[in-house]
Amino acid sequence: MIFQVSKPLAHCIRVAALACSPLLLLACGGGGDEPSAQQQTPDTGAAAVAQAIVLRAGETNLAEGATSQLELDLVYDNGVTRNLTPFKLNWQCNSEAVSISESSYVTANSEGEANCSLAWSSLSLVVDFTVRSDEIIAESLTISPVSPVALTLNDQQALEVIASFNDGSQQAVSSDAQWLCDSNVVSINAQQLTAELAGQATCSVTWQNLSADLEVVVSAPATLSSISINPAGPIDIPLASKQSLQVNASYSDGSVKASLSDVQWACDSSVVSVDAQQLLVTNQVGQAICTASWQGQQADIQVEVLAPAATNHKLSLASIEHLRFAGQDYSRFASWVDQAVDGNPGYGFSPTDAVYMYYLTQDKKYIELAIEDVEEQVVAAEALIAANDKPKTSFDSYLYVGDFISELAYVYDYGYDLLSDSQKTRWKNYAEQAIWNVWNHADAQWGGNSFPWSGWATTNPGNNYHFSFLKATMTWGLVDENETWLNLLRDDKLPKLVEYYAQFAGGGSREGTGYGVAQGKLFELYIIWRDSTGEDLSLESLHTKQTIDYWIHATTPDLTHFAPIGDQSRVSLPVLFDYHESLIQRAASLNIGSDAAKRGSWWLANNSVNPMRYGFNLHTTLLQQELNQIVPSDLLYYSSSAGHLFVRSSWDADASWLSAVAGIYDESHAHQDQGSFTLFKNEFLAVTQNIWSHSGIHQLSDQHNILRFEEAGEIIPQKRGTEGSMTHQVNGDVTTINMDLTGVYPAYDSITSWQREIRFSADQVMVTDQCVVADTVSTIWQINLPEEPIVQADGSIIAGNLKITPIAPATPSISIINWNDIDAVEYKEDRYRLDLEGGACNYQVQLDVLN
Repeated sequence: MIFQVSKPLAHCIRVAALACSPLLLLACGGGGDEPSAQQQTPDTGAAAVAQAIVLRAGETNLAEGATSQLELDLVYDNGVTRNLTPFKLNWQCNSEAVSISESSYVTANSEGEANCSLAWSSLSLVVDFTVRSDEIIAESLTISPVSPVALTLNDQQALEVIASFNDGSQQAVSSDAQWLCDSNVVSINAQQLTAELAGQATCSVTWQNLSADLEVVVSAPATLSSISINPAGPIDIPLASKQSLQVNASYSDGSVKASLSDVQWACDSSVVSVDAQQLLVTNQVGQAICTASWQGQQADIQVEVLAPAATNHKLSLASIEHLRFAGQDYSRFASWVDQAVDGNPGYGFSPTDAVYMYYLTQDKKYIELAIEDVEEQVVAAEALIAANDKPKTSFDSYLYVGDFISELAYVYDYGYDLLSDSQKTRWKNYAEQAIWNVWNHADAQWGGNSFPWSGWATTNPGNNYHFSFLKATMTWGLVDENETWLNLLRDDKLPKLVEYYAQFAGGGSREGTGYGVAQGKLFELYIIWRDSTGEDLSLESLHTKQTIDYWIHATTPDLTHFAPIGDQSRVSLPVLFDYHESLIQRAASLNIGSDAAKRGSWWLANNSVNPMRYGFNLHTTLLQQELNQIVPSDLLYYSSSAGHLFVRSSWDADASWLSAVAGIYDESHAHQDQGSFTLFKNEFLAVTQNIWSHSGIHQLSDQHNILRFEEAGEIIPQKRGTEGSMTHQVNGDVTTINMDLTGVYPAYDSITSWQREIRFSADQVMVTDQCVVADTVSTIWQINLPEEPIVQADGSIIAGNLKITPIAPATPSISIINWNDIDAVEYKEDRYRLDLEGGACNYQVQLDVLN
């Protein structure tokens, strides 16, 4: 249901209701007069029943001789209230401290307390009164800071003495106060406390006849006791591996300073070296002792570089090789796989997980389980093919081909000697057909039967489907040493992938944040190719590093949610999940030693995903990670290629945070949200309505915080394949974002231009829009809200902790839409959109954060 709200009634309307509530009848021009003094009972109507007497106004804490008029209301069960004060009332008090007249006029007679009661019909009211002496007397002293005060030797602390009086007032009396300390541990001069010696002292302050004590503890400055290296060593590490080192400082007071950054390193052998980023690099097989030095303290670590394990496998697992030597704990992953061995595989268990455990332990039970699982996959596929159907591998435009075929490839490689000749042939034929069908979509077939498909994303390196196609081709091509597929990768697909991301500035994905998290699979491709061929494609661009920072900034300040950009298909609400953790683990593992990886390490340690929820994601925890952390400091991050900007007021958990979208609109999972913004502080204050929907895939512009253009009663859509632009300037604590959204409506002559400016500061956002449209076009300024918007008397609108104030036009036409009324199945809870009209093509709206 859509409610139209006219401006003259706005001051007495809550949300979208047109009727005035009973409490606002007078303000709305109706409701009748108060009863006269001659009336014995209020005229409430036959159905109304009096429920309570309430004290609406009047003083209950009075000085001697003071008076106060008490104001009383009678409250009825229909919500109506009537003024009871004009009636003749009989008050009874239990002391002479106060007296109350029949007109409810209270007089404070003498110091003390009184309990006074009033009866009306079957109802009663009891009021407690306190009468204080008319003489103002100081009653107590307080000291700021409060006791106990902890100081370090030579520290100073300003003191303030406050006197509290019987009338409730307070006064600073520091200049007249006298101090005396029972020890020379501290001294006080001109209200300045100085720590002279280590120890304890009690200092007393007196003023007039009052006193107060302050306990002080003085400790010697903490001194550096030692430094330590993490991991503590000895370290056994395979050749061609890297290990992040962390140096921590321990102090005499028990405190620890972690992740020291200015450590000096020296190794007694060229076997290894440690760079300025505290990254241990292996150079040759052998042993070495490396020494860390910091502020006069030293720590040693013993390192042995081992020759990599001899292997004839084509798919290298070098990324988890460190676990065979370093003794790191991977018990949760091992338990996950052992559960499957025991016949109870968890949701999403992959035979590749069993291959990892076989590689690390050489226990045949793991590879035997993996072979059994893949054989089941192939048998199921063969049954469907024999029935002239297509296997699950091809479902959803071959989206899952990467998972199916890579599982087969790893098990084929590591379980080769345990496979029968028949199995090898059948598995190979199945894998070959699946990959051939991916790259030859028009001629795809299974078992001689034609099954053409769209070829969706086979030429789009930025699409999550493409990562799956490459994974299947890469893993099987490497295992089978298939030159057809390897040449396709080397000569065509991988160069195009590298080129695409080399030109992608700022990280992230134009698919948004829902499907963009699938770039974890892109980074997995980099790891597979690097470990098996020695070529690190991630180094060909800054995209992997920048994506770490992209996601750190796309996360809300409380580190629990992320910017909901594009389709949100897993769950509509953008809550951080295992997939986000896996993405950063892969990206950081590819960049150990970099500042980006250290910021990623901080994010991994502090976000709400702790620990990972599902076992099928645990394999990424096996990757070597950066040990050192850097707390992010930049308040703004802009990915120009994704067209996404994130800005916050600080890195505190309760900071204000805003995301904005304006850029290239070319992906199917992206939305018609060019020009939109999301505002968050402790909760989402203004956000796409898509996150409250059941499906999470509502793409139309009415779901987002933009200008909505309508013509002939229809919304004019933004057109895919177009481009908006965004620039930003920072001046002090104000960030100004300028957007040009003209280009997203190229097919419509009726929209000539649209410019939007968003000015962001800690607790205020100003949104200014200017556009040029044809006379046939209606322009609506819209904002989607999780809380019910309530129009205020001054014309502003309150929605939860967000205040919305129209500035231009100052008195717009207001419409409030409850999405639950539009589609109760898709929107199961009350969520709202506020529309402002009347500004033609000029709007300015101020958003104030109230919490």
